[in-house]
Amino acid sequence: MHLSLRFSVNPSSPRATDNADGPPPKIANAAKQTLAGHCALVGLVAQKHMDTHHPRRPDWALGALLAGFLHDIGKLDPAFQAQLAAGGPPDSPFGAGPRIHEMSWALTHLAFDPSKMRRQLPSTLAWPVIQYVVYWRQYSPINSWETKRFASLSQICSKAGAWMSSYQESLTQLLADIRTLATVGHFEVEPDVRLTGEVQTPTYDRAADLAHLGASMAESQRALDKSMCAAIRSALLFADRMISPMGPGEVGDCLHAWRARKWLPDLVQTVHEVDDYTTIPGDDRFTQGGLQI
Repeated sequence: MHLSLRFSVNPSSPRATDNADGPPPKIANAAKQTLAGHCALVGLVAQKHMDTHHPRRPDWALGALLAGFLHDIGKLDPAFQAQLAAGGPPDSPFGAGPRIHEMSWALTHLAFDPSKMRRQLPSTLAWPVIQYVVYWRQYSPINSWETKRFASLSQICSKAGAWMSSYQESLTQLLADIRTLATVGHFEVEPDVRLTGEVQTPTYDRAADLAHLGASMAESQRALDKSMCAAIRSALLFADRMISPMGPGEVGDCLHAWRARKWLPDLVQTVHEVDDYTTIPGDDRFTQGGLQI
């Protein structure tokens, strides 16, 4: 399945409502935010963060918006949804399976056609940058006791279980809901993914991922790419930590205000720890301006 995105803003989109006749919405966290609402608002706030701190880089702001929309798509995992429904911890299911950020990253490979993304994104915003940010959406490591667990896309998919090969319907619905809530669209889903070769998980040091490009990428380009990755990660991290403690009603009110008059909450983040999963080692390096890398 490939997913093609074309971006426009439609201020007249109708207000999203709960689907009383369908299955219950997917949940994002212990605060019981809907997954679509969480991803939509995190993306919009991450974009605002980037517009505020890097106003001359609209391409970076687009990257932050996309990364926010996609950062938690791995939470479609039925095991994660069952764990939250049962009152379990708001973390990836423990055991041998991959973590949420790994499954989210895997879906960016399974559901997106990189050649189409190259055509649709600005030339200054590489699709692998967004995939990198989705994978490293928190500090490194995710928790001080955790290290990168799987080395490749195939390992993540095999350990995630059967749902990773049957995600199409749930991902299609999630993206449609995000489109409605954020009035950014549209998302078109196309069938039949074709992957060739193995895909390695990205290294924390972005420069190592670019090493294979050799002389085809100038040193100044490498430095700019690394700065872009750091800036988009900072915006995503800030937005995720700001939005995660909100109640589901507050998230809904913010999204309604966005659709009605393009209003978003002020960039204020006062929570030091949302839960164990979002605790960041070296928290003193985090400021309202972003993560100091």
